[in-house]
Amino acid sequence: MFKYLSSYKYLSRYFLLNVFSALVPHPKLRAVYLRWLGAKIGRNVRIEKVTFIQVQNSIRNLWCADNTFIGTGVILDLSAQIVLDEYAIIGPGCSILTHQDFGDFNGNLLSQIYKTKYSAVHFGKNAVIGADTTVLAGVKVGPYSAVGAKSLVVSDVPAKVLALGIPAKVVKEHGHLLPLGKELS
Repeated sequence: MFKYLSSYKYLSRYFLLNVFSALVPHPKLRAVYLRWLGAKIGRNVRIEKVTFIQVQNSIRNLWCADNTFIGTGVILDLSAQIVLDEYAIIGPGCSILTHQDFGDFNGNLLSQIYKTKYSAVHFGKNAVIGADTTVLAGVKVGPYSAVGAKSLVVSDVPAKVLALGIPAKVVKEHGHLLPLGKELS
């Protein structure tokens, strides 16, 4: 009985997050819809058509502060929190993963060596993630940092830098180029 009930809950969440959400005609309305479902969404947030994975976990794991943007075709893993601070941008086609699983659910032998891990991903204020980038579980991208397109982010990115590549490495510090007179924390 419980097996069927849990399958029903999973299918319900899948349809609410991936089917009905895609039918919402505007990114700002989609943000309101996701807030209604339980995501923590601030003001002036735009969420294009995205795909949610690990929907058995709560949409409450998505936190978007004011003035954030998530581009079209982004994959968001709801296993742990995904936090976007103010003005953070995730470009189109990115994958944001909050878990690592080598097949524990189906008995894959590698899962005995590489244990399942769940860890939040955090994007600082004004962080920008370039198109088609993959961000792995537990990564923090510092405020005012940019990650170049098609990068693989496997470790934290400090504040006020440009990082890119596979794996992403810091290639430039740009804190001195930011406008003066603004709070840059």
